[in-house]
Amino acid sequence: MLKLLSLRVTWVAMLALVFAPISRAAVNETVEAITIDGSRERTLVVHDDASPVSDVLIVFTGGDGHLGLTDEPPRPGAEAGYVATLRRDLVRPGTVLVLVESPTRQPRMSVEYRESAEYRAWIEALIAALRARYAGARLVAIGYSNGAVSALVAGRQPGVGGVVLISGIFRLYADLSSFRVSVPILVIHHEADRCVPPEFDEGFRRVLKPTMVRSIAQPYEAAPCGPVSAHQFFGQEAVVAEVVRGWLATGRAPLRAR
Repeated sequence: MLKLLSLRVTWVAMLALVFAPISRAAVNETVEAITIDGSRERTLVVHDDASPVSDVLIVFTGGDGHLGLTDEPPRPGAEAGYVATLRRDLVRPGTVLVLVESPTRQPRMSVEYRESAEYRAWIEALIAALRARYAGARLVAIGYSNGAVSALVAGRQPGVGGVVLISGIFRLYADLSSFRVSVPILVIHHEADRCVPPEFDEGFRRVLKPTMVRSIAQPYEAAPCGPVSAHQFFGQEAVVAEVVRGWLATGRAPLRAR
């Protein structure tokens, strides 16, 4: 049994940023803080003007999980890569995007730490806070690259209704199934990914039926995990967002997308 973190929740909106994409309502970005076991943890909350909230997409990023959030939201386009893509493409009426910063006590996370009892307890406290904050909404955990581990940890928490793994690090079904997640899981991967090649075993393909994004005539940089890579779906970001939104609406996803 994990020792649960004492949870004292304080939501603080530190600074809001508003921008208006074409053909959509104004999008608001706010850095909000919650207190978990005495530590102040930041999240970047992205939402439009629609209400009520029906879906909360909880995003765990790759690498070491460190977003470098301050009290001021990063401006749209200020960063490259998949964090910027998610902020731009996934917010729709009734949807809130919550990008999760790494824990204050462990700002640079290894994959091993993401699987630790300490981090699992931290995730449990975080999900409980979000469940209370957005009562009645569906919570969906989204993990990009190394963040797939965090999303699977979150997927076991009460109130989380689905998990999305984008360019996730899992390729063996036994490794993924060890998390014992019972909610639906969507896997999206690029067939040309050289950072985490899609060398899925038979069980993974048969049970999870991953959506494979097909290659296009798109030049990539040499860095296999960088912003201009298949790992980050460079040039095909909108395709991924469309698959995610379709799955959220219908529970179905194509085996191939382009």
